[in-house]
Amino acid sequence: MDLLSPLTHSVSAFFSSDPSVLLFQCGMLLIACIVVFFVLFTLRDILLRTSSFLYQIFCILLVAALPLLGFLLYLLIRPSRTIAERRLESKVDEILEKFASHQKKQGQEGKKARGQ
Repeated sequence: MDLLSPLTHSVSAFFSSDPSVLLFQCGMLLIACIVVFFVLFTLRDILLRTSSFLYQIFCILLVAALPLLGFLLYLLIRPSRTIAERRLESKVDEILEKFASHQKKQGQEGKKARGQ
């Protein structure tokens, strides 16, 4: 108990002893935690979705300046897929094109073999 008493005393110094003010302070603390969560989520998400520095800064500032409304707007304007998803899709398309051309080539060779 001796080790925690300075910590609890310093934390209790930030909060009021009046219950209504304490409730208000706890509400403000909750709102601050939600805003920080929105900003950090946006930061992580936008870094995964685009490499445009200006777009990243714009989205982070949008959410930081207008927390709830900015977060909802961010969800509307963010890129639909991450960079990794776009890269994977392009690789799959490339593989499918190669496979289709290989199948087409095999089909033409098969026709030549049957024709002879």
